[in-house]
Amino acid sequence: MVRAKTSGRSDDNEETIRKRLQTFVDESKPVVDMYKRFGKVREVDGSGDQIEVFKATRKAMLPQVSWIVGPKMSGKTVVGDCLASRTNAKLLNFKDFIAKQGLQNSDDETIVHALIQQLALEISPRILIENFPQNTFQAKFFIKNSVCPSRVFVLSCSKDLS
Repeated sequence: MVRAKTSGRSDDNEETIRKRLQTFVDESKPVVDMYKRFGKVREVDGSGDQIEVFKATRKAMLPQVSWIVGPKMSGKTVVGDCLASRTNAKLLNFKDFIAKQGLQNSDDETIVHALIQQLALEISPRILIENFPQNTFQAKFFIKNSVCPSRVFVLSCSKDLS
């Protein structure tokens, strides 16, 4: 009703608001509840300022992200492929991503920002990123500007004894 004072819209009245709310309860809420059972609903508080709501919405739209790191030959790709296939995730090799995007000579902030932009376009519900992060700055920048990883897999291997 507060909006009605300045909106100039004829449909900003109590009767219309009640009808809108009832329509939501009857038609939309059951659909939301169904998808909530499958973990597909993300809730965003829209009462804050526009920038904060935008940031929260962007985070809610990103897929669930996990990282897999370890030294060369530790089995990251093999384990990553197996995990991805068993969890309906997409495996993304960070080093390949950098090469494909032509970011080899870019600073960490530019590279991680490009990764976040790529994740925003993903349709897969889960992304497993191999070889990421490569340093502390990348990890902190990613978490600050995106989402916390749901899991971090750290692989290690013993030295060859031959």
